Amino acid sequence: MTGDAESIAAAAREAARQQYTESSLRAVREAVEGLTSRVAALQEESVEATDASGTVTARVNGDGEVADIYISPYAMRDLDADQLGEACLRAVREAQSRLGVLLTERIREITGNDDIDRQADPRAALDEFVRRTREARR
Repeated sequence: MTGDAESIAAAAREAARQQYTESSLRAVREAVEGLTSRVAALQEESVEATDASGTVTARVNGDGEVADIYISPYAMRDLDADQLGEACLRAVREAQSRLGVLLTERIREITGNDDIDRQADPRAALDEFVRRTREARR
């Protein structure tokens, strides 16, 4: 799979081959803008998960922060305070775990790197990708 980074590198090589014509530089700029928008879209992601009892649903945003928690009326009736707290924690943790998997897949698509560990911290993987991209430009 080729990622956006590889597309940018290919466009840059082509621009050099064409001695940096206006159209070749435009292609590089468009490739970089595409990468920028895809990276920015990562923060727009959100994931939901429901606890095993089906009474609590949590939604986390692209930063892994809790954006919303829904507690069904059944939870209020069927669970005591400790059980409700546990249900909330399970729903939040599951949503964060799903977000990690989703972001890892998105980063794989962007970078074209299938070697990114599914259990790795996706934010760390993205930071590493950005660092390497900046070093390659120097």
